[in-house]
Amino acid sequence: MRDKITQDLKVAMKAGERAKVDALRLINAALKDKDIEARGAGKTLSEEDILALLQKMIKSRQESVDIYEKAQRQELADKEK
Repeated sequence: MRDKITQDLKVAMKAGERAKVDALRLINAALKDKDIEARGAGKTLSEEDILALLQKMIKSRQESVDIYEKAQRQELADKEK
């Protein structure tokens, strides 16, 4: 899964897809943080751990969209989507 994310990042950078590049960089940063945390505990991240992290990130973004829409900040909600 990591390789797929890295490859998608390269493709998005070459294609000039700014929003996709930003999202993939955010994912890579979260993965690196989780790697550091796991190394401290003497473990490595499994595919299930990566998937759980991605699901958590998606849930967080969806909650942000809901908050922005309730606050009538549609431009921020659109960006978050």
